[in-house]
Amino acid sequence: MGEVAVGEAEELETVLEDTDSLAIVCHYQPDPDCLASAYALQWIAARNGVTNTDIFYQGHITHQEIRSFIGIFDISLQDIDDASLENYDIVAFVDHSISGTEVEIPPTVDADVVIDNVEPPGDPDASFVDTRPEYGSTAAILAEYVTNWDDDPPELVASALLFAIHRERLDDVRYPTRLDYRAALDLFPYADIDLIEEVYGSSLTPETLDAVGRAIHHRTMRGSVLVSSIGQTSDSGALPQAAEYLLRLEGIRTVLVMGVVNGDLWLSGRSFDPRIDIGMALNGAFSEFGTAGGHQDRAGGQLSLGIFADTDMDSPVINERLFQIVADRFFGTLALDED
Repeated sequence: MGEVAVGEAEELETVLEDTDSLAIVCHYQPDPDCLASAYALQWIAARNGVTNTDIFYQGHITHQEIRSFIGIFDISLQDIDDASLENYDIVAFVDHSISGTEVEIPPTVDADVVIDNVEPPGDPDASFVDTRPEYGSTAAILAEYVTNWDDDPPELVASALLFAIHRERLDDVRYPTRLDYRAALDLFPYADIDLIEEVYGSSLTPETLDAVGRAIHHRTMRGSVLVSSIGQTSDSGALPQAAEYLLRLEGIRTVLVMGVVNGDLWLSGRSFDPRIDIGMALNGAFSEFGTAGGHQDRAGGQLSLGIFADTDMDSPVINERLFQIVADRFFGTLALDED
């Protein structure tokens, strides 16, 4: 273990010392990177004598692969809306850093522990902060902790972290770093590869498959940017799956997929184009209508339908008009307006 990792591990152990309860708060609609990191921190806490550790989330987890990931690795989650975070000795933020920006929590609750691979926009007021922007995933940071103690990490923890690192960075070569590859190699001897394959083999629901099919047919492109719509769906997880699928299209480097879910307009964006920060693009184009933003290569949004709120969303005319508004606004933000 490097000197930095040794120092961080010892400091974290000091913070956990004499702690009886820990609340681990994931970001909104957590992905495998966030969930695996929270899962690993839960094991670290138990290893250091913390008797009560709970993982909290907010939002809707509908992506079939993420649901399979949670089930296979037996990750116990609680809805943060039902939590009393003030009752815990310590609160930890994993894969995010600033209170109130990634998940709604009471203003009286601040993080005592922050672990993230993104440099925070401000200075977190926490007893322990480990933010490493040189890493491509938060799971790679947690991998250093769990693989460098005297006792081996549990097979489930190592497997969850290894899957998360691959899914977050290595599989599609999404700006991986040398540190992500090193973390994957360190985890490999302790992981159950069959379990990881089982997550990758999780099936699409018929509803998701239909939604992806609609996204394939209802698309428009300008240069290497594609915007598509899945129409109405009860499966919000279909949007990121459709975006990831469409990003495979030859010549396409940025994708935005829209859909109407439970009366709101949902967005999911993906980009491999180093010139485009998809999180900033969505925030700039749509944040005045709701929540929109994310990372450089993946982002999302949930917006009010506004003038379309009381209209018949089954109408092809209304759907097409809404699609054109979203597409034109997104293309305009990227300076891809039609001449």
